Amino acid sequence: MKRLLKIFFLLAVIVHLVSCSEAGKTPGNDSPIGSFNTEMLTVPDTGASKIRGQVLYLPVYSNIPCLDQKMFSLSAFIAIHNTDLDKTITVTRVFYFNNDGVLVRDFLKSPQTLAPLAAAHFFVPESDQSGTGANFIVEWTANAAVTEPLVESVMASCRTNYGISFSSRGKVIREMR
Repeated sequence: MKRLLKIFFLLAVIVHLVSCSEAGKTPGNDSPIGSFNTEMLTVPDTGASKIRGQVLYLPVYSNIPCLDQKMFSLSAFIAIHNTDLDKTITVTRVFYFNNDGVLVRDFLKSPQTLAPLAAAHFFVPESDQSGTGANFIVEWTANAAVTEPLVESVMASCRTNYGISFSSRGKVIREMR
């Protein structure tokens, strides 16, 4: 009888684990569909403002004061999203500066092309000590006028007893129409 209970319990655990791993899944969300046509959208294009390039200032905070002015270290993640539905953009510069305005790192070895709706990301580890005024300068261009990309940073730390995160957006400092 005990052996039968053990087998029943083991089967119940396996069924539970399998059902939990399948929860929330919908057919087809495991792999990309692959094709998208802007004609699938029902809102017409009314000529939203389009541009051909920008230089953006993007603040990141690798260290922030916390608890009696002790510095709290954060990792930083920046993302550059091409929001255009039809055209590519090219990210030409991703420079990282410290609190004193000194160039710390050039993240791009060569320009990076982003397909429509694609994104690029760059990471600064928590061990970085560039300071509360650290920032990125991001430059992008396009061969034709496109919708403005979304450029954001997310700073986070997930220590054992702490958890902090926040984000910021890029500010346009130069623009080409």
